[in-house]
Amino acid sequence: MPKKLSQLQEKKAPFNKVIKISFVIWLTCVISVLVMIGYVVGIRRELFDKAPNIYAFLVLGLVLVGCLAFLVGIISFTAQLIAKRSQKKQNIFVFLIKLFFILAVLPLYLAVYILRPLEAIKKLKHTGIKGLLKGFSIKPFMTKIIALLIVGAIILPIWIGGYALVGVMVKEALGYDPEAIAIAGTGSMFPTFPKGEGKDPKELAKQIVGYPGMIRYPNGLVIAGRRYFNYEIGRGDIVVVENDKIREMTKNMYGEPSGWVKRVIGVPGDSIELREGIVYLNGEPLKEPYTAKPRSTFGEAFLKECQKVIVPENHIFVMGDNRKGSGDSREIGFVEISAVNHVLPLKDQKGDLAKYWRDTSRDFDESSKIKLDKEKYLTLLNEKRKEAGARELKYQPKLELSAQKRGETILKFDDFSFEATRSGYTMEKAMRETNYSNIVWGEAPTQGYYEAEELIDNQFQFPESKKFLTDKTYQEVGIAEVEGEINGCPTQVIVQHFAGYVPPNYSKEVIDSWRTSLERLKEIQPGWAKLKEYKEFYEKNKSDIDRINEIISTRIANISAIVTRMESNQWLTAAEQKMIDQDKALYDEQEAIATKLNSQH
Repeated sequence: MPKKLSQLQEKKAPFNKVIKISFVIWLTCVISVLVMIGYVVGIRRELFDKAPNIYAFLVLGLVLVGCLAFLVGIISFTAQLIAKRSQKKQNIFVFLIKLFFILAVLPLYLAVYILRPLEAIKKLKHTGIKGLLKGFSIKPFMTKIIALLIVGAIILPIWIGGYALVGVMVKEALGYDPEAIAIAGTGSMFPTFPKGEGKDPKELAKQIVGYPGMIRYPNGLVIAGRRYFNYEIGRGDIVVVENDKIREMTKNMYGEPSGWVKRVIGVPGDSIELREGIVYLNGEPLKEPYTAKPRSTFGEAFLKECQKVIVPENHIFVMGDNRKGSGDSREIGFVEISAVNHVLPLKDQKGDLAKYWRDTSRDFDESSKIKLDKEKYLTLLNEKRKEAGARELKYQPKLELSAQKRGETILKFDDFSFEATRSGYTMEKAMRETNYSNIVWGEAPTQGYYEAEELIDNQFQFPESKKFLTDKTYQEVGIAEVEGEINGCPTQVIVQHFAGYVPPNYSKEVIDSWRTSLERLKEIQPGWAKLKEYKEFYEKNKSDIDRINEIISTRIANISAIVTRMESNQWLTAAEQKMIDQDKALYDEQEAIATKLNSQH
């Protein structure tokens, strides 16, 4: 049986005593704390971190005792009000429930208790406004005013502060208290987060460009193996993800393993496809104001152009906002949700983070396709070459034509190899068809749509392409943007053709060797020609004598041309190179005939 509270309703004295003692203790603690602070700061002229620890411990102890006294006093006071207003006996369980709810809204309850609005309304209804004013007395009125001021000045602020403190504690316990996350200046999330200064990836990775507040993930409360009040990751959220693949990629790129900060594009069950620079989410083109450029999302190793993928359970598909400068799910595939450790919901990104986002109203228009400013690109490229000590490139229209021909072939056969292993149509053949020739040449095909700065940044972040583009042997360049399809998927390839002239710089030994051969042939030519004067011997060996004289004449003519070209430090023509290839066979034939004829003397 619950214990009845008849004794509690009949005897109010114990509550009064507890309330008075609690008030005295609380007031004493408040005054003592103020005196202690005044003494340390005003008289000793010290802050508590510099003063002896005894002062800090005393203040802390007084605050704790004061809070406890205030709590006991408030509970006793509220219990007294309940007991005073209760007309019937009630069990302790009902009493505790009332106590809990009244304490929860104590300032409001006290305001109602002091003003008694229901009584005023009833009196107004029965006696009217005159009857209400007739019973007015200044002393009770002022008492109520003072009581309301005490409630508003002391109890209400304490209650508001208490609720705020509880809210913070609950928020922290559930993982909803934002934590500052350092964002590196790699530029993969530009424009949401700014780029660092410089071009070296390792240098950029060490620069911090922001500290957004992100909540922990997973969060919420776990009860009996199930998670409650947790945040569910959604599209558009920014997440921090880290797994073995990501750590390996970041170590290779930046020198140290770390996680990624990326945006969630797809959640479990979503279909994702990339086509002409646009993301198609569940079959619909996705407007993305947070991306650096419109129509700038192209395929990588995992997700290629026009290939549809479905995000599996417990995974997400993430990408950086700067699609041209981001390693993400397009390269490594889906990321498991368990790899997420922090999240910034999309709804919390408005304001400072969204101030550089774009207007997407014309993103799907043809005019939004990114175009390459060739003149600007060449200027930027020549600046890079100058820094590397290479000469400036001149634009060559014939190389643009050869690049156009190669681009069409690359798209037709889906063959980006320099050797043209599928098509057989090499850069050399394309140059020949445009009536262009040179000594050295090279080709740089890039799939996708780029502006001048983007293409330069993309090419110069890789050591191999940087070395190729700053090759000192190149003097001319031609660039072609070629749109078409690969396996039925619309795309574009930017083809750059480079060429240049390098003098052969033949060694003295090589030139002397050919010159000696020429002199030797000229020395022996008269002797072999004179054999025709010996009629009997000539008639007997006519074919051999005519042939050896023909060979000697041919070799003299060929080697004379070769020596002249080498002495001028010019490259041999194709015909002259063929002469060199044939000279060994002619020499062997000459020696064989000479041996045969000499044996007949």
